[in-house]
Amino acid sequence: MFADIFDALPDCRTVAVCDIDPEALAAYPHLPAHSDYDAFLGEGLDLVAVITPGPVHAEQSVRALEAGAHVLCETPCVYSLDEARAVVAAVRRTGQKYMLAEDYIWTGWAGALKAKADAGHLGQIVYAEGDYTHDCRDIMLADEGGFVPYAGRADHPNARKTWRATDLPPITYCSHTLGPLLTIMDDRVVSVVGMSTGTHTAAELGTIDLESALLATAKGAVIRLTNGFTVACPMTLFYNLVGTGGSARVDTAGEMSARWYSDVSQPPTDGWQDIADEALRRADGLDNVAAMVRDFVRSIVEGTPEPLDVYRSMELALPGILAHESAMRGGEKIDVPDLKAEA
Repeated sequence: MFADIFDALPDCRTVAVCDIDPEALAAYPHLPAHSDYDAFLGEGLDLVAVITPGPVHAEQSVRALEAGAHVLCETPCVYSLDEARAVVAAVRRTGQKYMLAEDYIWTGWAGALKAKADAGHLGQIVYAEGDYTHDCRDIMLADEGGFVPYAGRADHPNARKTWRATDLPPITYCSHTLGPLLTIMDDRVVSVVGMSTGTHTAAELGTIDLESALLATAKGAVIRLTNGFTVACPMTLFYNLVGTGGSARVDTAGEMSARWYSDVSQPPTDGWQDIADEALRRADGLDNVAAMVRDFVRSIVEGTPEPLDVYRSMELALPGILAHESAMRGGEKIDVPDLKAEA
């Protein structure tokens, strides 16, 4: 997907690919295809998209930056505060651009809610919620034939756990919910408290069913986030914003629904009002991933600030990382450092 998006942009083209899976590389017979990451970086790339298993994101990002490339990194971009600081240090050392690929910020509905917030229809946002629950058990086991359906796992005795089972505590994958919320609120998280349900749904995988976090923001708001990947729940997203002058919510369980209310708009709304479907789509017709990549590439070509710089990227990632740490400590409150202030 990313290769196709890059090639569709007038100022960009994919010139090399890297993967440890020969079948993935076979799809690009016209390009230099590498299984060795250092050889790939030796192609003299302007931009590297790190779209690999989460646990290697930070290391591969730092190596790409030090090789002279800008970096677009998938979520979760880091797994610890130390990794976050290492990526920030690499950006400062090399002068290259770095951005978390949090495409949900580019969705039409996120833009629609931000427009209402920016226009003052919600007043001061004092509370927000974000839920991302998604049954991913069918991509948590694999064998030589690929992913093993969870229900058929008994027929695949040699199946191994994938990184999503071994290295993806659910709240660490927080940016799909936190990214749009913090963007709409124009805020950052200063402390977190996390809680975990433990392991119940898939005991043989040993995965945490679901984690929740309460986040305190610099502007005094409270955010609740919930993530779960081994849960009996098809993919759903839920967002709720509550302000001193109004509220808004988006729910994607089944068909998307979006509603808002304001007693400070002129005229005030008469109860909950639906947000029209056309207002929930991007006006330019672009997919949110394509729009995100375009804007990042533009910042490189034009020499302008990236839409999410490395500091903002870490502000969207670290609260989930530290919320999981809090949950493992029994709900201990943990402060979220301001890496920009540390610089």
